[in-house]
Amino acid sequence: MKTQVALRRLPALAAMGGALLLLPLGAAAQVCIGSPNSQGQYSITGDANITSGANDFGIGVEANFPGPLGARVGVSVDDFDEDDRQTRFEGRVSYDLLGGNGGGISVCPVTGADFTRDTRDGASTNLIRIPLGLSVGGRANVGDGISLVPSARAGIAHRRLSGDLIDTTETENSFFAIAGGTLALDDVHFRAEIGIDSADDDPFYRFQIGYRR
Repeated sequence: MKTQVALRRLPALAAMGGALLLLPLGAAAQVCIGSPNSQGQYSITGDANITSGANDFGIGVEANFPGPLGARVGVSVDDFDEDDRQTRFEGRVSYDLLGGNGGGISVCPVTGADFTRDTRDGASTNLIRIPLGLSVGGRANVGDGISLVPSARAGIAHRRLSGDLIDTTETENSFFAIAGGTLALDDVHFRAEIGIDSADDDPFYRFQIGYRR
């Protein structure tokens, strides 16, 4: 049922991503995951992740290394109350297959890992999620130092759940799709994304503000 719900939402996400990528695009840095960083730049970000079950807020660092490699690390926390807390660590790496020669388009395989520890009433559960996907993005320069960075990605994710209240480790594979856009103003950028995962019934949203160096 969850997979069917997610697949029904896929055409809308695909249309959104396709419409964004029809913008006239300028020279691309590694923008496949929505980052406006040029090669050799990094940014510090504040992030909000909104889901039906929990909302978490955190910080991250995104780097676009000289060459085709990009990376992100981040940590976020959701404090339910004094005794309940969810903490999530994430890491991502991406590799631009076109090496900056895509005529404004960047295409990247993206992988990484998330680790989420959820503690409620003294009992903890641990979720490890390993996504593997393909992402496409580009940069549209609109003048006066302002640019738009649309991106879309899709793939599969392996999930492993364990904890105090679980007898054996539970594993499953899910399908995900994400589309979004970034507004870059000089050294500051704003990003919004919407995504689906077949392991969940509802879409998730991500909002970010970043400062580039």
